[in-house]
Amino acid sequence: MSGPDGDASPGRRIGELAALVSAATAVVGLLLALFGVPFTGGSAAGRSVAGNAGAGSPAPSTPASALTSASASASEPASSSSLPEAVSGGHGASTPAASSPAPRKAVPKGWHRVDEPGLTAAFAVPDGWVRRPAGDIQSTWRSPDDTFDMSVKRDTTYGSTAQKAAAGQLAWYRRSAESSMADLAVVTHRTRQNDRDALWLEIGYHWTGQSEARTRLEVFVAGEEGQVYQLLVDAAARGKTPARQRELFATARAHLLIDVERSR
Repeated sequence: MSGPDGDASPGRRIGELAALVSAATAVVGLLLALFGVPFTGGSAAGRSVAGNAGAGSPAPSTPASALTSASASASEPASSSSLPEAVSGGHGASTPAASSPAPRKAVPKGWHRVDEPGLTAAFAVPDGWVRRPAGDIQSTWRSPDDTFDMSVKRDTTYGSTAQKAAAGQLAWYRRSAESSMADLAVVTHRTRQNDRDALWLEIGYHWTGQSEARTRLEVFVAGEEGQVYQLLVDAAARGKTPARQRELFATARAHLLIDVERSR
């Protein structure tokens, strides 16, 4: 049996060899780690072997400006999930189709909308106004105190343009025996109505047999199929009435819709 200074026993030599192998393995592992190579198979914790292409934290959405910028980086192709939904066709907000009809304006407080399918027109009147007996080509409303009349008319009697219709209407007004209007004084303005050329008339007059001055504000605009639309507000020219009349006329013009059936 060997003493303390004799040859190392087999068990001791095996332990020393194991220690050397362990140390060598540690050095190899350290070198691999320094070069970024995983020491074991698979992927490092929290990181895909394929980088950003695999499952992991989603990339932030690309701003819309970056999609059209000439200086946008091309180092990594964007996936469809990184595009804004309005561009990729997702369920986000999208631009309305160009063919969508414009929505009707909300009428002011104290007004309500009137649809007249027979005239292919729609307009607004103040609440509480009363409909007067209507004909086939006209819809007329009167204020509760009988101060104002508002009327919308569609006709082809005097021509298919605003100019011809206005001239024909004025000629009829001047025939006092038929219109009961006398001493007309007319001011004509060129204007726009429903995105079309139109004529706006200011007419001063009085009823035959009466001396009270009155004012009639009218606008003529041509529609489709040779129809001309006529909107008017009529009132006695006294006190604060003219100012209120202009307000009514402006609001009514702003909410007049023509060729309604064909625009839907």
